[in-house]
Amino acid sequence: MNEVLRAIFERRSIRKYSAEPVKREDIETVLQAGLHAPTGADAEPWRFGVLADRKMIEDLDERARAAMRESGIERIAAMGANPKYRIFFGAPVVIMIYGERTLRKTGTHLSALADCSAAIQNMQLAAFSLGLGTCWIGLLRYLFATDRCMAPEGYDPLYGMTLGYSAGPEAVRPRTRREGTVTWF
Repeated sequence: MNEVLRAIFERRSIRKYSAEPVKREDIETVLQAGLHAPTGADAEPWRFGVLADRKMIEDLDERARAAMRESGIERIAAMGANPKYRIFFGAPVVIMIYGERTLRKTGTHLSALADCSAAIQNMQLAAFSLGLGTCWIGLLRYLFATDRCMAPEGYDPLYGMTLGYSAGPEAVRPRTRREGTVTWF
């Protein structure tokens, strides 16, 4: 099996990280993979924010958990109320993904979600190839709708992605795939 397919089939979301710091050059390589993602109309509607300061990550984690408690969604509120829950799972690096509110090239916002999603997928595969773990935090766009979460002017916080070294094999959950999700015509 080639390396691209191996990364796609074997990469898993990591929800427990070691304290080992991530090398800056590896973070930059992961970001470059995101910048090379496909993008509709060549809009590149993304901006990335890198948090590698433990205190900043913990503060953002607490803000996210406070928003979760106030979400009005029972399951999410319960997660936010759990004093042991950490939305960033103790990762040493969090990459914030911001999407352009109105695309410069098209005057709409239609491709920002898709384009930023493609960027995250590229970053996750690149991280896996470097021996790093990731987890896509999709809830952030709902939690920080009014907070802005350090978003540059004209951009909204869409997603977060944790980045670091897995705490070990127990941090990797096995994955099964649903049957019957492809229809041939």
